Parts: sequence; C-alpha cells; structure tokens
Amino acid sequence: MKKLSFMILFAFLATAIFAQDETKNSAPEHMNTLFGNGKKTTVGWFVGPSVAYTQFSGDHAVLAGIQGGMIINHHLSVGLAVIGLANSDYLTYNHFVDSTDVRLEGGYGGLLLEYTFFPKSVVHFSIPVLIGGGQFSYVDKDKTGHWDNEAGEWDSDHRTIDKDAIFVVEPGIRAEVNVLKFMRFGIGVTYRYTPDLDLMKTDKAFLNSFTAGATLTFGKF
Repeated sequence: MKKLSFMILFAFLATAIFAQDETKNSAPEHMNTLFGNGKKTTVGWFVGPSVAYTQFSGDHAVLAGIQGGMIINHHLSVGLAVIGLANSDYLTYNHFVDSTDVRLEGGYGGLLLEYTFFPKSVVHFSIPVLIGGGQFSYVDKDKTGHWDNEAGEWDSDHRTIDKDAIFVVEPGIRAEVNVLKFMRFGIGVTYRYTPDLDLMKTDKAFLNSFTAGATLTFGKF
C-alpha cells in the first residue's frame, strides 16, 4: 500500500510541475518525429500491443496485452487495456493439492488514463494509470483439453482448482519516441496493486509487483 501511495503521489506531483513548465514554454507547432513531421490534430486515436516482464513472489512472468482509445488535444488519452499471462505453462506448482500439479492462468484489464508531456517532441514521457479488474486461477496442468471435431470447437478439460476475481490499480511512467507521425515506441515501469487476493495457499500480495514493459502504438497523435 505504501508503494502504491508513493507512485500515485509522484504521478500527481510530476503532472503538476511539468504541466506548468510546458505551458510556459512554447511547444512545437507540428508533431516532430524521427522521420518527418505530423499534422495538427485536436482529437486523435491510438491502438497497439504491449509486452512486459514482472514477477509473482519471485516467479518470472511475461504479460502480453493490447490497448486502444482516443487522444484529446495531444496530451490526454482515454481508452481500454487488456493484459494476460503469456507464459502460464512455466508458472507451475507441483503437488499443489495432494498429488495435483497446477499452473497459474489469468489476466486483467480496464480503463486506461494517460497524460503525455511534450507529445510533439521526438522524445517525451507519459504517466499512465490502469484501473480495472480481472481473474486469476489455478488449473490442473495435466489436463490440457482437445479439439472436438464433431462440435468444431476446443473442448477444455481443464479442472479449475481455485479462482478469484480481482480489482487492479496500476500507475506508472513511460518514455516514448515518435518514430513516425503514426507510430510511437515506448518503454516504462508500472506498479500493479491488487488488494485482497483470495487464492488458496497464496499470499494476498502475490500479484503486487513492479512491471517493466514496452509498447508499440499506432494512431493519430
């Protein structure tokens, strides 16, 4: 909780300080990029994939996601983000219940709010905050499912050992580069806070962790 409070406080202080500086200094008239300049726009949009590395109580986890939404006056982005575990097969726990081996599955998503400082500069930074929910579960790793030819669909044989719906708040900071007028690349760090996780044999703070990730965003900035 202290880490989350620090991150949110830092975000608000940084927003207030740099927003004042940006107002005082004259901003470029056009969007500057590594390869040319973009045109003026008041309302834009964005969409793109993301990949990140994090840890759950020391266990290495890879997250993959996608995000999209609208951009107001170059600075404020409002959209949705969906993130899921990409390496569930490696997050396994032997003899979790009696002789049953399980693996961790799950993901989360929700409202994405982001403020970008100096968006028309080639290199700039932003402060994103994700607020939403999701679900994580332990499933029997030996039951992998199969394709049902008659039904024409995947018939899952997974046996869920335990699952829990979660609430998520994930603030962070990201540095970005305007590669082209329609493409940005960013790297950043966030802190994921999920209070009151309720999974058997699992600490409530199991999912609380820093995450380092990269994004590739396309749109009208």
